[in-house]
Amino acid sequence: MTTGSISTLGIGSGLDLQNILDQLRGVDETAQITPKETRKTELETRLDEFTVVKNKLLDIKSAALSLSLTTTFTGRTVESSDTSVLSATVLDSTAIGATPVTVDRLAGKSSWISGGLSAADDIVYVPTSQESTSGVTDPAVGAVMLENETMTITFGGTTNIVLTAPAGGWTMNDLVTQINTNVDNQGGPGDNSRYVTAETYTVGTDTCLRIKSDTAGGTGEANRVAISETLTGLDFSPPDDVFQYQVGANVVNLDVAADTTLTGLAALINADGDNPGVTASVIDDGSGASSYKLLLQADATGEDNRISISTQLDDLSLAENQGAAGASLNSQVTIEGVSYQRQDNSISDVISGVTMVLGKTGSATVSVSGSNEVVKDLVNDMVTAYNAATSEVRSKTSFDESSGKFGVLAGTSLRDLAFDLQGLMTSTVRSDPDGHVSTLFDLGLEFDRDGNITIDSTVLDRTLSLYPDGVRAFFLGDADNDITGMGDLVNDRLRTLTGGSGQIEGEKTATRKIINDLKDQITLATTRLDRKYENLSKQFVALDRYMSQMTSLSDYLTSQFDALTNSMSGSSGKK
Repeated sequence: MTTGSISTLGIGSGLDLQNILDQLRGVDETAQITPKETRKTELETRLDEFTVVKNKLLDIKSAALSLSLTTTFTGRTVESSDTSVLSATVLDSTAIGATPVTVDRLAGKSSWISGGLSAADDIVYVPTSQESTSGVTDPAVGAVMLENETMTITFGGTTNIVLTAPAGGWTMNDLVTQINTNVDNQGGPGDNSRYVTAETYTVGTDTCLRIKSDTAGGTGEANRVAISETLTGLDFSPPDDVFQYQVGANVVNLDVAADTTLTGLAALINADGDNPGVTASVIDDGSGASSYKLLLQADATGEDNRISISTQLDDLSLAENQGAAGASLNSQVTIEGVSYQRQDNSISDVISGVTMVLGKTGSATVSVSGSNEVVKDLVNDMVTAYNAATSEVRSKTSFDESSGKFGVLAGTSLRDLAFDLQGLMTSTVRSDPDGHVSTLFDLGLEFDRDGNITIDSTVLDRTLSLYPDGVRAFFLGDADNDITGMGDLVNDRLRTLTGGSGQIEGEKTATRKIINDLKDQITLATTRLDRKYENLSKQFVALDRYMSQMTSLSDYLTSQFDALTNSMSGSSGKK
């Protein structure tokens, strides 16, 4: 390390003054700073090791915590021998056992489907009648069609029946007669050999006029009735058709306006505020020229959601699809010869504590297992974590012959932790009333010569199988008799060790304080050395200058002596 600000230090004297300064400072740093830095590094390593040990203890604590929970021992697992037939979930504490189940039928959604149309925008209600929008008190009195007013009735889009009122006009009864006897209305395809039939009907105290196809039940464009008129007293519009269906006890009457399309009808059904849970959609089944159909389907499965249609549209009839011919819409399973029907494919009230989700017809066995495997895994996890923690502590507190030093934790309160944990794992808990399980030795615990433990799986399996209640009592304890279970004993002790105010955090806090003190001491010592060698450097610079001056003086004197000597030698030669 170079000290001072003069890079040519030593040139004047010919001495390696800078190297002397660096060596002197190196000696001081080795004596005053290096031990502190070495100690700080050791403590930083110790600090990291506290975290390593803490994490390993937390692994033990995690397993112990799970073994202290009631749900660990009441937990259940369920399997289906054929998950394509049914899958299942299970609640805690459900009875253990196997149940053969036959799925006879899946629940279905009621559906109806219409006849085919050529396009999605084909009309599903062609008006075959027109009705006056207002009526009269007496159809025989008062003109409803005044002199020279006209009316054109178009039937089937091609046949026009034209009427013009004479002087004095026509009453409603007159107009009925004129329409029915009009020459343009004769020779039609209807039941009365007419195209249309006019008739009156009453609404309350009023009499209204209806003009309809003469063919009873006539539908489609061939029977369309349209009216254009200049009447002052009457206007006409086609009546709404009615589509009536029922889901459960809910009856829906849907008014369908004239010229509604297939797509429009589906939208009308879906947007209806009284929709009881059905969805209408237009499908193209690809069957040919008439492949567009209306599919009406219940949103939910089961008989409670069966759709029935009581009033069809004249131009669109639907036939029952899913559930036709009385086929049940409920699911059905058979267990031990008894059949159960339900509204959907999720059944939770047949096998107690088990919910079955049906996938297809067939047979499967539903098997409910206890928590033995869970407990076994947790015991082994706790043992594995214990071995990892104690091995770590022993390796960091013991004497290392190769280095001649003790481990970084040797001087801490954790040096006895391995023995503490060993005592903890061999604790006796007498909460099993039958006395079958009181220590981990009863579950197959064994120690080896290094202090590690193992679990004999044969002993553990046998104990779990023969004494599950004893194992549960051992880990959970007995609150009524104030006996702490093994799960809480381990969990509570490790909480104390690893908590925010626990032993490890206390050690870490103390170590950080020492590290910070060492940092301050190193800083202070470095500052002192900086000052010392700054002053020493100045002294060396002065020395270098002084010796440079002495060298220059020496050189001068030497040259003068040489000159004098030469001068004296020359004078002697001349004589």
